[in-house]
Amino acid sequence: MKKVSPSVARRKLINALPNFLPFIITCAHVFLSPYTKVEESFTLHAVHDVLAHGWDRSRLSHWDHITFPGAVPRSFLPPLILGTISYPVACAGVALGWIRTKIDVQIVVRLILASIFSHSFNHLAKTLRARYGPSVRTWFTILSLTSFHIPYYAGRTLPNFMALPGVLFSISLILRSGSRSAPETVTAKRLRTSIILLTALATVVRLELALFLIPVALSLVFTGKVTLSQAVGWGMLGGFGSLAISSPIDYTLWIPTIPHPSLPTFTSTWQVLWPELSALHYNTLQGQSANWGVMPWHYYLTNSLPKILMVSLPLGGLAGAIWFFRLIGVHVGGKEGAKIYEGVGEVVKVFGAGVVGLIGTMSLVGHKEWRFIIYAIPILQLIASFGAAGLWNFPYPKLKPLVRSGLVGLVALNVVATGGLTFISMNNYPGGEVWKVLERLPKGQNDTIKVHFPSYPLQTGSTLFTFLHQQPNINSTSHIGSFELSPFPKQKQPRWIYSKSEDKAYSTSEGLWNNEVDYLVTEDWDSYLDRWVIVDEIQGLDGVGRKGKFGLEVKWGRKLVIVGRKD
Repeated sequence: MKKVSPSVARRKLINALPNFLPFIITCAHVFLSPYTKVEESFTLHAVHDVLAHGWDRSRLSHWDHITFPGAVPRSFLPPLILGTISYPVACAGVALGWIRTKIDVQIVVRLILASIFSHSFNHLAKTLRARYGPSVRTWFTILSLTSFHIPYYAGRTLPNFMALPGVLFSISLILRSGSRSAPETVTAKRLRTSIILLTALATVVRLELALFLIPVALSLVFTGKVTLSQAVGWGMLGGFGSLAISSPIDYTLWIPTIPHPSLPTFTSTWQVLWPELSALHYNTLQGQSANWGVMPWHYYLTNSLPKILMVSLPLGGLAGAIWFFRLIGVHVGGKEGAKIYEGVGEVVKVFGAGVVGLIGTMSLVGHKEWRFIIYAIPILQLIASFGAAGLWNFPYPKLKPLVRSGLVGLVALNVVATGGLTFISMNNYPGGEVWKVLERLPKGQNDTIKVHFPSYPLQTGSTLFTFLHQQPNINSTSHIGSFELSPFPKQKQPRWIYSKSEDKAYSTSEGLWNNEVDYLVTEDWDSYLDRWVIVDEIQGLDGVGRKGKFGLEVKWGRKLVIVGRKD
């Protein structure tokens, strides 16, 4: 066997390190903040039901969405895919003793999603290295992974982040299609795959992605990379092809739910054949999204983008300014400026209209959330990376150390800000901590108890995976020899009854008492102290203010209380 010298091995390790960073950082966020919010619950609970009930239609009545469907229908195809991928991993973890509770299964599901994102991120990063050099790839990795939002949410089952790995992969393929060394057949295949994939994601997962896809496809047409007939044909294949797969699944799973009090405007079977279109009609044409708040038109520009991009914003602004000045004939920046002009110019030519189309159109919608424009962030981070790479290779030797120190300082600011935001976020899931308190209840050690969860704890971390003493009759087991494999560990004993009922009878002290509830998890404990007594509480982050020795004060307070029946 040929020996590898220590210097060569060290160089290979250093070169391989960027490939591990996305996995390390996104998975670290999962472990630091293992619980979820209500926006993630549809996909997460659907994955739970895939693992618990498998593909057995006779067990459809046990699925969580039958009783708690959410605000609008969403497609089941993404959670079915994630659940299918998670199944063998969860079974192996249970068999090997690594997974000991249902919460561990939730973490595994989220780790798998984070790993899918990281793989797509690496695909894009390698493309950047091949197209624009190692410096751009390095800065794209640094700026993206030291920011807060994308790494923190990469393992969260929000529909937007279910789609994001595919968006990264598609962007990578489009950039690779610009390689002059690739054969025409390879280039055409890359462009075809990217348009089909983006269209499928827009059709099934998040329809607002079409605001990014359509301008990008038209840019490819205008630049001569694809013909209009190709773009339309590939788009139709991605759209109708994905619907041909998702519609029968969504129809089968949604039809037992409709009609439902939580979905008063969804009464037709046609509405569940294409959930994303129905959600668009509900939120936009009917104006129902305003129920969640209305923001000013400039919200994305003045609020969301500065928070998401952090120090990438000024770096991207610098790169954009150099590109613009060179575009109008002012040659600034020397050789590095020329590289920035070339790189930014190519990116803007292909993706600029998509970024403007997405952010501009979504700015016209009253209700705005930063995650609605997340598909544009990789492009903006890439532009910032051109600026950072140009500064790192500053052409004037006397000023280079100062410029590099400034860049290191900006990255340090990113890290500090991300650390602070992570600390705040990981202490903002009081509902996720409920299971720990319930495990300490003396009565629950030996007796069956009934615990009721109103809205707030379910919104802040309590999920089906945190109901440790309640496990459905699992129908998704498999057998290898004499071993029975299950994606869930054995149910903790004794068995408890967990209630999420939204019935009015569960909203009053007397109603809870008459329904034989033993414990209530609530943020409104004062309303129940007539017949109930506080048995434990959950502290959480109340806010961060300007005070104290270091100019900051972290405020903690009582977020949830467990009240029990008075004897």
